[in-house]
Amino acid sequence: MNNDSLSVNNNIAVAHWGEHVNGGGDRVAWELSRVFENSPLYVGWRDESIEPDDLDVEQLIDGRVNQWALRRGGVTRMLSHLLGWQVAEPLRDHDVLVTSGNEPLFYVPPTEQVWVAYIHHTNRRQSDQISEVRNDKIPSLKLLFYYVVRVLFDHNTHKPDLFIANSEQVKRRMTRYWGIPGQKIDVVYPPVDTHNYSPDDKMTEDYYLTLSRLDWHKSVDDIIRAFDEIDAKLVVAGDGPERDNLEAIAGENIEFAGYVSESTKKKLLAGAKAFVFNGQDEDFGISPVEAFAAGTPLIGVNEGMTQYQTVCGKNGYTFERDHSGQSIRNMVKKFEKDGVKWGENEISSFAERFSVGAFHEQIRESVNYAIEKSDITPNWYTNYNTQ
Repeated sequence: MNNDSLSVNNNIAVAHWGEHVNGGGDRVAWELSRVFENSPLYVGWRDESIEPDDLDVEQLIDGRVNQWALRRGGVTRMLSHLLGWQVAEPLRDHDVLVTSGNEPLFYVPPTEQVWVAYIHHTNRRQSDQISEVRNDKIPSLKLLFYYVVRVLFDHNTHKPDLFIANSEQVKRRMTRYWGIPGQKIDVVYPPVDTHNYSPDDKMTEDYYLTLSRLDWHKSVDDIIRAFDEIDAKLVVAGDGPERDNLEAIAGENIEFAGYVSESTKKKLLAGAKAFVFNGQDEDFGISPVEAFAAGTPLIGVNEGMTQYQTVCGKNGYTFERDHSGQSIRNMVKKFEKDGVKWGENEISSFAERFSVGAFHEQIRESVNYAIEKSDITPNWYTNYNTQ
């Protein structure tokens, strides 16, 4: 089977756990639906306000009680997904199913349906970030809850024919925490619209940039502490629950831009001297790739995928996590002194390995592979029908 025949000869559906704040997972699901142009996209819960105009999306989990639970969030939302995905009647009529996220793993597919599951993370609070429980008021109760979540997911992680991890980091966690054999997991990086960014969007100016949701796991507070003692300007773009706390510790050389439009983001990325990123053990990290596409070097933490996205001395530098900010300060000073070897066009070209085009090609290859490996036609039957 070749790539061109896949979407024509197979009845394919794409299903995503739920649309949420136009995040990276949502953008992957929307792009999956574009890979298979004539395929429907089902979502566990839907937010029409953030959907692209070119897609036809259908809500999968229905009913008043379920709708209430989805809106409420927390444990009630989890239970709604648990109940809503198991049968998921609209999905059962398709030969091939491509899912996005963890909640669809509750689905119980028909025998001959081919299922490819794209995984963004391994329920990180219950796996690699479990030590964060120490910050909870009643850690023993939280640990019990986490154990229940792991049990619920453990028996679901064998049903898909093929898994796709969004990075080598996530593949490693899937084998460790979910027990999935490595040969059953492909790695396909999330699609970054690299062609939407360019070094030509703005001349480089005299400021550093960090851009992310302002949440605890992005560790923007360490970046601010670092720049509080540096004679350099830092622009903090993005919004989130930590913003007030961050503004309270920021000096006059730090500017908060809040949530920025796509056009403003392009200019901020291209105009920055360097992009500073401190996300905790990132599964992938889209913002650093966008910075590369804009020709901007990265000063990133030596963890997760960030450590591999950074080719030290060429497109940036890495630093060790240090809550005092000293490690970041040292790398900013090194960058000021030595710069990087690659020019902005070479840095921009490096980002192409994470492009939308690369994503489309690799997803089709993975789905083709799953279809071929899942064929259960007996050899004797094939022989009879080819004579």
